[in-house]
Amino acid sequence: MSLPSSVSSIYFRNALCTISYDSQGYVLLVWADVVCQEQELHAIYEHTLQALRHHRTGKLLTDHRQRQPLPLSAQQWIAQHWIPKAMQEVGYSHCAILENQTPLGRLAARAVGDAVTLPLDFRYFSTLEEASAWLSKA
Repeated sequence: MSLPSSVSSIYFRNALCTISYDSQGYVLLVWADVVCQEQELHAIYEHTLQALRHHRTGKLLTDHRQRQPLPLSAQQWIAQHWIPKAMQEVGYSHCAILENQTPLGRLAARAVGDAVTLPLDFRYFSTLEEASAWLSKA
């Protein structure tokens, strides 16, 4: 799990994910290749909310390249609970997603995006450079 050189600080880290701030103006989540427990997932997203608030940004880049597929209940929780909360509380507005390397992982991430009914601008990318460039212009 390597972080880009523009990362200025690590905000939180556990076995599941590293949350950091990128000097280009967004919070970065880099997921590990470990089984996700929902309680850990909820904690990661609460720390993400705090990081967005702390760094005063509504932009998130989430690196799913190694993340294992999330259970349906976790996908629903993100789409129906966390995203609306983040939009309301911290002005969450843009999400760049580095796609998973497996078809099932890509499908799980896109299922969350398909379930979002709010005006969140999110896009899928295959490279960190493309995702970062899009966020820096957003």
